[in-house]
Amino acid sequence: MFGVRAACRSLSAVVAVVGLAGPLAGCAASPSVPEERSCETTIWHRPASRGARVEIAGDFNGWRRPGVEPEAVADGWRALTLTLPPGEQRYLIYEDGVPLTDRTVPTTAFAEGREVTLVEVADCTRPALRVDAVSVDPRGDGEIRATFLARHAGGEPARLEPGSLVATTRDGATVRGEGDPKTGQVRFPLRGLPRGKALFTLAATAADGTPAESARATAWVEARPYDTRDTVMYQVVLDRFRGPEGPLAPPATPADRAGGTLGGVTQALREGFFERLGVNALWLSPVYRNPEGKYPGSDGRSYSSYHGYWPIAPREVDPRIGGEEALDTLLREAHGRGVRVLFDVVPNHVHEAHPYAKRGDFVDGDASCVCGVRDCDWATHIDTCWFAPYLPDLDWANAELARTAADDTVWWLDRFEADGFRIDAVPMTPRAATRRIANLARRRFAHPGNPLLVLGENFTGPGAYNLLRRDLGPFGLDGTFHFPLMWTLREAIAEKRAGVPTDARGAGLAAIDASMRESEKAWGGAGAVMGVMLGNHDVSRFASVSAGTTSGDTWEPARDTTDATVLQKQRLGFSAVFSLPGVPVVYYGDEVALAGKSDPDCRRVLPAEASLTAEQRALRDYVGALARARACSEPLRRGTYVSLYADAERLVFARELPGDQRVVVVLSREPLGPLDLALAKIPPGAYRELLTGATRTLPSSGTLELPAYSALVLSNVEPSCP
Repeated sequence: MFGVRAACRSLSAVVAVVGLAGPLAGCAASPSVPEERSCETTIWHRPASRGARVEIAGDFNGWRRPGVEPEAVADGWRALTLTLPPGEQRYLIYEDGVPLTDRTVPTTAFAEGREVTLVEVADCTRPALRVDAVSVDPRGDGEIRATFLARHAGGEPARLEPGSLVATTRDGATVRGEGDPKTGQVRFPLRGLPRGKALFTLAATAADGTPAESARATAWVEARPYDTRDTVMYQVVLDRFRGPEGPLAPPATPADRAGGTLGGVTQALREGFFERLGVNALWLSPVYRNPEGKYPGSDGRSYSSYHGYWPIAPREVDPRIGGEEALDTLLREAHGRGVRVLFDVVPNHVHEAHPYAKRGDFVDGDASCVCGVRDCDWATHIDTCWFAPYLPDLDWANAELARTAADDTVWWLDRFEADGFRIDAVPMTPRAATRRIANLARRRFAHPGNPLLVLGENFTGPGAYNLLRRDLGPFGLDGTFHFPLMWTLREAIAEKRAGVPTDARGAGLAAIDASMRESEKAWGGAGAVMGVMLGNHDVSRFASVSAGTTSGDTWEPARDTTDATVLQKQRLGFSAVFSLPGVPVVYYGDEVALAGKSDPDCRRVLPAEASLTAEQRALRDYVGALARARACSEPLRRGTYVSLYADAERLVFARELPGDQRVVVVLSREPLGPLDLALAKIPPGAYRELLTGATRTLPSSGTLELPAYSALVLSNVEPSCP
């Protein structure tokens, strides 16, 4: 993986992060020579000072100290080149005796009681294929570009046999490729692919008959190339969304199964439910097989596994939600409509009936240490506490378990052609585990033209920005759910009481602006795409927070409300979610202001269409209008956040792209008077209102009237949609 030639290519991916200009000098390869799989592994390290003593120890030398000293190279870097056997290899870098993991390598494992660097060394005696790019136009025409990596033959590299190139889809369709044995450059032409997603397995053979390691290439036929920032996600709790016949009846108790299925989601796709909401990605609650019966919760009541977070099998779809065939159908229907699907995966724990637990692959500890109960507080015991005595934490320090569990997790992407993950309970899971899963998924399936989306659930309280930063970056998660912003939106909008002034500086809508500034300080430059939401399955519903009805026993339902102010707050909250940077996430039912205290009341069944009021339907239509405005505006999807003006009752910001492309967003709570345009720093000029289609010209001075709980979304460039 990190051989001399491979090191050049691998390190180039992190140049901007760790500054590898020195080692990359001279890495350019001649296009007339085929790229060869190296049998060497090169470890790079640049110590804090040129006089530092650096040594490397690992599996290769039995972890003996002192380790092997790397050689000095350009610009203060040290390098050690080793010939290692194929497979997993672990090591540590010691700088003046201090053990360090390798910051140029994305994965870690455990050895000798500590976290260490993990690399996977390729088998250089076999050729391989690497996907370089996939491009397809809206007609379904395009190409897959790849590189044939010649096997190391001890002399002349074993070159490509051009006639052996073939790309095969899961249903058996094939495409013949063309390649140049001299350069190893490969091309598979694509013609007339249907709308949606096609996953190809690429195969080739060397001239001496040695088969190459295959590769996966994904081709999407859609209106425009996808960027993860273009995502509008809908969170589906499968058991509570829809059944095979449509709407569900409430379960006997909030902890019982309601009977929702994968087929219910498929039917919603066919009916255009998600299309009307502008949704292009679904986050499904876990689909693993879960146990029958009920188990005690920490509140003394009994709960079923309707939610899916108690897996008892690593590679089985729960038959109660429809099984494999239903999941295949759902993915096929979603992809045919340009909708991506993310699976909810649970690497932290399993149910006691899971084969991992049965063979003892869990963290040794006191099962009575249940998170948040008695002397087992979250802050002190988050790495070792269990969610319940029957939900043991997996032991990711066990090398065999780590390999198996990561493979089992990524299997879901392969088997069902899914498009990414939501990783559960990130703070409780070793970072080595989440990075290993993310890296393995990217190595197998991500390439230019097919970005995966890997989001993590790092549940935090208000203001915990730095806790989210830990798991982000080029080797970490693509993003996490932005809980600090969620709490801010609730405080700034839902908890606002009519007629009660907000005098504190930085409070009210100004707190949203402050949250964006704190976010930039915490993870700016990491390339993170955060999930922005009003709520999820673990917190009380935004509508009930607005109504002030979240207190009391969560098994006793909060009263439903269609109060005008509650719905206005919901509209304003969604206006923020869809206009701020990140991935807008709609928790099922929030689009109609479904009520609910915290778990389990926040997981009610989705109301039947006939039971909705005209006001609830109007709110849902408004969410769809926000999504369409976002889809038609590149600045709104991808622009940089620029703060213009903020006080307790008004927030003005822009989303800007180079070339003076701008969307200005004005959010209003209970305005105390007209907004002064000069004070708000809104650039004068002609604008299109993205939510209404109207045009207006704003002068450099004057005022702007703002209704209570309203949003204005103004673009200085015409939307891309007709």
